[in-house]
Amino acid sequence: MNRSEALELLAREQRVVPEGAEYTLGRFEPADAPGVTRLFYATYGDGYPIDTYYIPEKLAEENRNGNIHSVVARTVSGDIISHLAFYRSSPPNPHLYEYGLALTLRAYRGKKIHSHLIKLLMELAKEIGIDTFYVETACNHLTIQQFCTSMNMLEAALEPALMPARTYEAEQSADGRVGCLLAFRVDKDCRRKLHIPASYRNELTFLLNGLNLDRELVDSDANLTGSKADIEVTRFEFAGVARCIITSPGADLSTRLAELERELRGEDYALIQFFVDLGKAWSGGVVELLRAQGYCLGGLLPVWFEDDGLLMQKHFVDPEFDSLKILTDRGRSLLEMVKRDWERSKR
Repeated sequence: MNRSEALELLAREQRVVPEGAEYTLGRFEPADAPGVTRLFYATYGDGYPIDTYYIPEKLAEENRNGNIHSVVARTVSGDIISHLAFYRSSPPNPHLYEYGLALTLRAYRGKKIHSHLIKLLMELAKEIGIDTFYVETACNHLTIQQFCTSMNMLEAALEPALMPARTYEAEQSADGRVGCLLAFRVDKDCRRKLHIPASYRNELTFLLNGLNLDRELVDSDANLTGSKADIEVTRFEFAGVARCIITSPGADLSTRLAELERELRGEDYALIQFFVDLGKAWSGGVVELLRAQGYCLGGLLPVWFEDDGLLMQKHFVDPEFDSLKILTDRGRSLLEMVKRDWERSKR
Protein backbone atom coordinates (compact mmCIF):
# COMPACT_ATOMS: atom_id res chain seq x y z
CA MET A 1 0.00 0.00 0.00
CA ASN A 2 1.33 3.46 -0.89
CA ARG A 3 0.50 6.85 0.63
CA SER A 4 -2.26 7.69 -1.86
CA GLU A 5 -4.00 4.36 -1.37
CA ALA A 6 -3.75 4.64 2.41
CA LEU A 7 -5.19 8.15 2.42
CA GLU A 8 -8.03 7.12 0.13
CA LEU A 9 -8.87 4.26 2.49
CA LEU A 10 -8.80 6.54 5.54
CA ALA A 11 -10.99 9.12 3.81
CA ARG A 12 -13.58 6.49 2.90
CA GLU A 13 -13.62 4.92 6.33
CA GLN A 14 -14.75 8.01 8.30
CA ARG A 15 -14.62 6.11 11.58
CA VAL A 16 -15.87 8.08 14.59
CA VAL A 17 -14.49 7.25 18.06
CA PRO A 18 -17.16 7.63 20.77
CA GLU A 19 -16.47 10.24 23.42
CA GLY A 20 -16.00 9.23 27.04
CA ALA A 21 -14.97 5.64 26.39
CA GLU A 22 -12.86 3.82 28.97
CA TYR A 23 -9.26 3.30 27.92
CA THR A 24 -6.03 1.63 28.98
CA LEU A 25 -2.39 2.50 28.36
CA GLY A 26 0.09 0.10 26.82
CA ARG A 27 3.02 -0.47 24.54
CA PHE A 28 2.30 -0.62 20.83
CA GLU A 29 1.05 -3.91 19.41
CA PRO A 30 0.70 -4.68 15.68
CA ALA A 31 -3.09 -4.66 16.01
CA ASP A 32 -2.86 -0.99 17.06
CA ALA A 33 -1.43 0.13 13.71
CA PRO A 34 -4.73 0.91 11.91
CA GLY A 35 -5.94 2.87 14.93
CA VAL A 36 -2.74 4.93 15.03
CA THR A 37 -3.06 5.80 11.34
CA ARG A 38 -6.67 6.89 11.96
CA LEU A 39 -5.43 9.11 14.79
CA PHE A 40 -2.88 10.75 12.48
CA TYR A 41 -5.55 11.27 9.84
CA ALA A 42 -7.98 12.74 12.39
CA THR A 43 -5.27 15.14 13.56
CA TYR A 44 -3.51 16.12 10.33
CA GLY A 45 -5.86 15.14 7.52
CA ASP A 46 -3.62 14.28 4.57
CA GLY A 47 -1.06 16.88 5.68
CA TYR A 48 1.51 14.87 7.66
CA PRO A 49 4.70 14.69 5.55
CA ILE A 50 5.88 11.17 6.53
CA ASP A 51 4.11 8.28 4.74
CA THR A 52 4.74 5.70 7.49
CA TYR A 53 2.09 7.13 9.80
CA TYR A 54 -0.69 6.60 7.26
CA ILE A 55 0.26 3.04 6.28
CA PRO A 56 -0.46 0.43 9.00
CA GLU A 57 1.95 -2.18 7.62
CA LYS A 58 4.86 0.28 7.56
CA LEU A 59 4.05 1.54 11.05
CA ALA A 60 3.97 -2.00 12.45
CA GLU A 61 7.23 -2.89 10.69
CA GLU A 62 9.05 0.20 12.02
CA ASN A 63 7.96 -0.67 15.56
CA ARG A 64 9.07 -4.23 15.01
CA ASN A 65 12.57 -3.25 13.82
CA GLY A 66 13.17 -0.70 16.56
CA ASN A 67 13.12 2.48 14.48
CA ILE A 68 9.96 3.47 16.37
CA HIS A 69 9.02 2.67 19.96
CA SER A 70 5.37 3.63 20.45
CA VAL A 71 3.06 3.71 23.45
CA VAL A 72 -0.68 4.23 23.09
CA ALA A 73 -3.96 4.79 24.89
CA ARG A 74 -6.60 2.44 23.51
CA THR A 75 -10.30 2.05 24.24
CA VAL A 76 -11.85 -1.32 25.07
CA SER A 77 -13.04 -1.49 21.45
CA GLY A 78 -9.47 -1.04 20.23
CA ASP A 79 -9.64 2.57 19.04
CA ILE A 80 -6.41 4.52 19.58
CA ILE A 81 -7.08 7.85 21.25
CA SER A 82 -3.50 8.89 22.05
CA HIS A 83 0.03 8.08 20.85
CA LEU A 84 3.60 8.93 21.85
CA ALA A 85 6.95 7.53 20.71
CA PHE A 86 10.71 7.57 20.59
CA TYR A 87 11.82 7.14 16.99
CA ARG A 88 14.80 7.46 14.69
CA SER A 89 14.46 10.37 12.30
CA SER A 90 16.94 12.81 10.73
CA PRO A 91 20.10 12.33 12.88
CA PRO A 92 22.81 10.05 11.42
CA ASN A 93 23.50 8.93 15.01
CA PRO A 94 21.26 5.85 15.49
CA HIS A 95 21.43 6.24 19.28
CA LEU A 96 19.84 9.70 19.20
CA TYR A 97 16.07 9.23 19.21
CA GLU A 98 13.44 11.85 18.61
CA TYR A 99 10.69 12.15 21.21
CA GLY A 100 7.33 13.04 19.74
CA LEU A 101 4.46 11.94 17.51
CA ALA A 102 2.36 13.09 20.46
CA LEU A 103 -1.27 13.03 19.37
CA THR A 104 -4.49 12.85 21.34
CA LEU A 105 -8.01 12.97 19.92
CA ARG A 106 -9.59 16.32 20.67
CA ALA A 107 -12.41 14.77 22.73
CA TYR A 108 -9.87 13.14 25.08
CA ARG A 109 -7.57 16.09 25.69
CA GLY A 110 -7.30 17.60 29.15
CA LYS A 111 -7.38 14.16 30.81
CA LYS A 112 -3.61 13.96 31.47
CA ILE A 113 -3.29 11.04 29.04
CA HIS A 114 -0.07 12.50 27.63
CA SER A 115 1.47 12.72 31.12
CA HIS A 116 0.71 9.06 31.75
CA LEU A 117 2.10 8.05 28.36
CA ILE A 118 5.32 9.95 29.09
CA LYS A 119 5.81 7.86 32.23
CA LEU A 120 5.19 4.66 30.28
CA LEU A 121 7.51 5.73 27.45
CA MET A 122 10.33 6.63 29.86
CA GLU A 123 10.00 3.23 31.52
CA LEU A 124 10.32 1.66 28.07
CA ALA A 125 13.34 3.86 27.25
CA LYS A 126 15.13 2.79 30.41
CA GLU A 127 14.45 -0.85 29.65
CA ILE A 128 15.82 -0.73 26.09
CA GLY A 129 18.66 1.73 26.79
CA ILE A 130 17.55 5.00 25.18
CA ASP A 131 19.53 7.65 27.07
CA THR A 132 19.87 10.44 24.46
CA PHE A 133 16.89 12.10 22.85
CA TYR A 134 15.47 15.34 21.54
CA VAL A 135 12.16 16.86 20.57
CA GLU A 136 11.22 18.99 17.57
CA THR A 137 8.19 20.83 18.87
CA ALA A 138 5.92 23.08 16.84
CA CYS A 139 5.88 26.67 18.07
CA ASN A 140 2.20 27.37 17.40
CA HIS A 141 1.45 26.30 20.99
CA LEU A 142 3.31 25.78 24.28
CA THR A 143 1.98 22.40 25.42
CA ILE A 144 4.90 20.20 24.36
CA GLN A 145 7.42 22.82 25.49
CA GLN A 146 5.89 22.59 28.96
CA PHE A 147 6.41 18.82 28.94
CA CYS A 148 10.00 19.31 27.74
CA THR A 149 10.71 21.58 30.68
CA SER A 150 9.28 19.01 33.09
CA MET A 151 11.56 16.37 31.48
CA ASN A 152 14.70 18.53 31.92
CA MET A 153 15.22 19.04 28.20
CA LEU A 154 17.04 22.18 27.06
CA GLU A 155 16.46 24.22 23.90
CA ALA A 156 19.42 24.23 21.53
CA ALA A 157 18.17 25.03 18.00
CA LEU A 158 15.31 26.80 16.24
CA GLU A 159 13.79 26.19 12.80
CA PRO A 160 11.53 29.12 11.83
CA ALA A 161 8.89 28.45 9.15
CA LEU A 162 9.72 24.74 8.97
CA MET A 163 6.25 23.24 8.44
CA PRO A 164 3.60 24.36 5.94
CA ALA A 165 0.26 25.62 7.22
CA ARG A 166 -1.47 22.74 5.42
CA THR A 167 -0.09 20.34 8.04
CA TYR A 168 -2.31 22.03 10.63
CA GLU A 169 -5.46 22.55 8.54
CA ALA A 170 -7.41 19.76 10.24
CA GLU A 171 -6.61 21.25 13.66
CA GLN A 172 -7.06 24.83 12.40
CA SER A 173 -4.09 25.79 14.58
CA ALA A 174 -1.95 27.82 12.17
CA ASP A 175 -2.46 30.61 9.65
CA GLY A 176 0.99 30.35 8.05
CA ARG A 177 4.11 28.21 8.16
CA VAL A 178 5.00 26.94 11.63
CA GLY A 179 8.45 27.03 13.21
CA CYS A 180 9.89 24.32 15.44
CA LEU A 181 12.12 24.35 18.50
CA LEU A 182 14.65 21.59 19.16
CA ALA A 183 15.32 20.63 22.79
CA PHE A 184 17.73 17.92 23.91
CA ARG A 185 18.51 15.67 26.86
CA VAL A 186 21.75 13.70 27.03
CA ASP A 187 21.89 11.36 30.02
CA LYS A 188 25.00 9.45 28.92
CA ASP A 189 27.94 11.16 27.23
CA CYS A 190 31.66 10.77 26.59
CA ARG A 191 34.39 13.32 25.99
CA ARG A 192 34.53 14.58 22.41
CA LYS A 193 36.20 17.34 20.44
CA LEU A 194 33.94 20.17 19.34
CA HIS A 195 35.41 22.39 16.63
CA ILE A 196 34.17 25.93 17.19
CA PRO A 197 33.50 28.06 14.08
CA ALA A 198 34.96 31.50 14.86
CA SER A 199 31.76 33.35 13.92
CA TYR A 200 29.66 31.48 16.50
CA ARG A 201 31.93 31.08 19.53
CA ASN A 202 29.70 33.21 21.78
CA GLU A 203 26.49 31.57 20.59
CA LEU A 204 27.82 28.04 21.08
CA THR A 205 29.20 28.89 24.51
CA PHE A 206 25.72 30.00 25.53
CA LEU A 207 23.99 26.95 24.05
CA LEU A 208 26.43 24.46 25.61
CA ASN A 209 25.66 25.73 29.09
CA GLY A 210 23.54 23.22 31.00
CA LEU A 211 23.52 20.49 28.33
CA ASN A 212 25.59 17.99 30.37
CA LEU A 213 28.16 17.54 27.58
CA ASP A 214 31.86 16.74 28.11
CA ARG A 215 33.62 18.69 25.36
CA GLU A 216 37.13 19.74 24.41
CA LEU A 217 36.61 23.02 22.57
CA VAL A 218 39.08 23.56 19.73
CA ASP A 219 39.23 26.11 16.93
CA SER A 220 37.98 24.77 13.61
CA ASP A 221 39.92 25.06 10.37
CA ALA A 222 38.64 27.74 8.01
CA ASN A 223 40.26 26.06 5.01
CA LEU A 224 38.50 23.60 2.73
CA THR A 225 40.58 20.78 1.30
CA GLY A 226 39.92 18.32 -1.49
CA SER A 227 38.96 18.84 -5.11
CA LYS A 228 35.34 17.70 -5.05
CA ALA A 229 32.59 18.31 -2.51
CA ASP A 230 29.98 15.71 -1.62
CA ILE A 231 26.52 16.82 -0.42
CA GLU A 232 23.76 14.48 0.74
CA VAL A 233 20.33 16.02 0.16
CA THR A 234 17.08 14.75 1.67
CA ARG A 235 14.01 16.41 0.18
CA PHE A 236 10.68 16.85 1.94
CA GLU A 237 8.67 17.97 -1.08
CA PHE A 238 5.39 18.40 0.75
CA ALA A 239 7.01 20.70 3.33
CA GLY A 240 9.21 22.46 0.78
CA VAL A 241 12.27 21.72 2.91
CA ALA A 242 15.66 20.24 1.93
CA ARG A 243 17.94 18.88 4.65
CA CYS A 244 21.58 18.59 3.63
CA ILE A 245 24.84 17.17 4.99
CA ILE A 246 28.27 17.93 3.54
CA THR A 247 30.14 14.65 3.86
CA SER A 248 33.24 15.94 2.11
CA PRO A 249 34.29 19.56 1.47
CA GLY A 250 36.13 20.60 -1.68
CA ALA A 251 37.19 23.44 -3.91
CA ASP A 252 33.93 23.24 -5.86
CA LEU A 253 31.69 23.52 -2.76
CA SER A 254 30.70 27.12 -3.45
CA THR A 255 29.58 26.22 -6.97
CA ARG A 256 27.72 23.14 -5.73
CA LEU A 257 25.86 25.20 -3.12
CA ALA A 258 24.81 27.77 -5.70
CA GLU A 259 23.59 25.05 -8.08
CA LEU A 260 21.60 23.36 -5.32
CA GLU A 261 19.97 26.61 -4.28
CA ARG A 262 19.08 27.48 -7.88
CA GLU A 263 17.50 24.06 -8.35
CA LEU A 264 15.47 24.16 -5.12
CA ARG A 265 14.28 27.72 -5.64
CA GLY A 266 13.13 26.69 -9.10
CA GLU A 267 11.02 24.00 -7.43
CA ASP A 268 9.53 26.55 -5.00
CA TYR A 269 11.20 25.23 -1.85
CA ALA A 270 10.79 27.36 1.27
CA LEU A 271 13.88 26.37 3.26
CA ILE A 272 17.31 24.76 2.89
CA GLN A 273 19.00 23.41 6.00
CA PHE A 274 22.60 22.28 6.41
CA PHE A 275 23.64 20.04 9.29
CA VAL A 276 27.37 20.64 9.80
CA ASP A 277 29.47 18.06 11.67
CA LEU A 278 31.46 19.95 14.33
CA GLY A 279 33.55 16.84 14.90
CA LYS A 280 35.31 17.66 11.62
CA ALA A 281 38.23 20.10 11.66
CA TRP A 282 37.04 21.58 8.36
CA SER A 283 33.61 22.49 9.72
CA GLY A 284 34.66 26.12 10.23
CA GLY A 285 35.39 26.56 6.54
CA VAL A 286 32.01 25.10 5.64
CA VAL A 287 30.21 27.41 8.09
CA GLU A 288 32.00 30.51 6.76
CA LEU A 289 31.14 29.58 3.19
CA LEU A 290 27.49 29.05 4.11
CA ARG A 291 27.44 32.42 5.88
CA ALA A 292 28.89 34.06 2.77
CA GLN A 293 26.07 32.54 0.70
CA GLY A 294 23.34 33.94 2.95
CA TYR A 295 22.81 31.13 5.45
CA CYS A 296 22.18 31.91 9.10
CA LEU A 297 22.44 30.10 12.41
CA GLY A 298 19.83 27.60 13.54
CA GLY A 299 21.63 26.35 16.64
CA LEU A 300 23.54 23.49 18.23
CA LEU A 301 22.66 19.82 17.66
CA PRO A 302 24.17 17.73 20.47
CA VAL A 303 25.48 14.27 19.41
CA TRP A 304 23.67 14.59 16.06
CA PHE A 305 26.48 12.75 14.28
CA GLU A 306 27.66 11.19 17.56
CA ASP A 307 29.82 14.31 17.38
CA ASP A 308 27.81 17.51 17.73
CA GLY A 309 26.27 19.36 14.80
CA LEU A 310 25.55 22.95 13.87
CA LEU A 311 22.33 23.86 12.06
CA MET A 312 22.61 26.48 9.30
CA GLN A 313 19.56 27.50 7.28
CA LYS A 314 18.37 29.72 4.47
CA HIS A 315 14.77 30.82 4.05
CA PHE A 316 13.04 31.75 0.81
CA VAL A 317 9.90 32.71 2.74
CA ASP A 318 9.29 35.02 5.70
CA PRO A 319 10.60 33.24 8.85
CA GLU A 320 7.68 34.82 10.76
CA PHE A 321 9.66 35.24 13.98
CA ASP A 322 6.81 37.13 15.64
CA SER A 323 4.48 34.13 15.28
CA LEU A 324 6.74 31.81 17.31
CA LYS A 325 5.45 30.92 20.78
CA ILE A 326 8.41 30.29 23.09
CA LEU A 327 8.03 29.28 26.72
CA THR A 328 11.37 29.80 28.49
CA ASP A 329 13.95 32.57 28.85
CA ARG A 330 16.57 30.30 27.27
CA GLY A 331 14.27 29.64 24.31
CA ARG A 332 13.59 33.35 23.84
CA SER A 333 17.34 34.08 23.96
CA LEU A 334 17.82 31.45 21.26
CA LEU A 335 15.09 33.09 19.19
CA GLU A 336 16.80 36.48 19.41
CA MET A 337 20.15 34.88 18.53
CA VAL A 338 18.71 33.25 15.39
CA LYS A 339 16.82 36.40 14.41
CA ARG A 340 19.95 38.56 14.70
CA ASP A 341 21.93 36.23 12.49
CA TRP A 342 19.09 36.08 9.95
CA GLU A 343 19.14 39.88 9.82
CA ARG A 344 22.93 39.74 9.32
CA SER A 345 22.46 37.26 6.46
CA LYS A 346 20.05 39.66 4.72
CA ARG A 347 22.59 42.46 4.82
